[in-house]
Amino acid sequence: MPAMTDSIVNILLVGDIASRRVSIRAMLEAADTSFRIGTAETIGQAAARLQSGSVDLVILDSREGTAIDLGSIPVLRCLAPTLPILAVVPMLEEMDSRVADYHGASGCFVLENYDEKGIAALLRRHLTRPVQSDATRVPHVLIVEDEPATAEILTRYVAWRGYRVSVVSNGREALDLMVSDPADLVITDLDMPVLDGEGLIAELQACEKRPHIIVVTGNPVSDLTWKKLRNAVVELYQKPLNLKEIGRTVERLIGISLRPVLGTPTIEAR
Repeated sequence: MPAMTDSIVNILLVGDIASRRVSIRAMLEAADTSFRIGTAETIGQAAARLQSGSVDLVILDSREGTAIDLGSIPVLRCLAPTLPILAVVPMLEEMDSRVADYHGASGCFVLENYDEKGIAALLRRHLTRPVQSDATRVPHVLIVEDEPATAEILTRYVAWRGYRVSVVSNGREALDLMVSDPADLVITDLDMPVLDGEGLIAELQACEKRPHIIVVTGNPVSDLTWKKLRNAVVELYQKPLNLKEIGRTVERLIGISLRPVLGTPTIEAR
């Protein structure tokens, strides 16, 4: 019989292989009737769920064959600095634990080592442990991009470099977020619905504390447009993006990231 508790626990399961999501979800739902399982196929989808604020714990499926590996953890950690984040690994080796910890995970585990009772107990233990976070000391980067692929690439790369990242899809959402959670730097597209990049940049200039602004665009920028933007924009990058150049510019503007990272990100600009 599954365990029964009074409080609902909202768990976000992140993994890009559907069959694995189904099997893990079934196991968790059978383990405890209070577990409510949401799923995300991409880091971008996970970011949207985390920004909604209705998540208590994150499980990342990083086993072999998935494009979502342990290098995705910094993105989730920056978006959820106080939530338990657990990584499912194919076998529990010392390097897995070190990498997961280095990237900000609360722990990692081999799914096959647990029955339903054991997995429920494991998750409950992590839910009661305080998560130590230095996110308040990490510079905040806001990415404003309506193309999901580009948004995910930028999110993963900037978070991998150690910054706290927020993602929205248009200028109006960006301005709303700036009221409650001001960013140190804004990376924005120009062509977006609701409020485009030019409109956003004009509004940001009226902020009491103006953020640094980087523009990324897939379209040619006319001399007239650039003349209007150049006093407010630090750099303009054409797509496909050179992530290393963007990373160097971010570090120059708001300082080197404070969170240590390990290895090289498995990300390519598209």
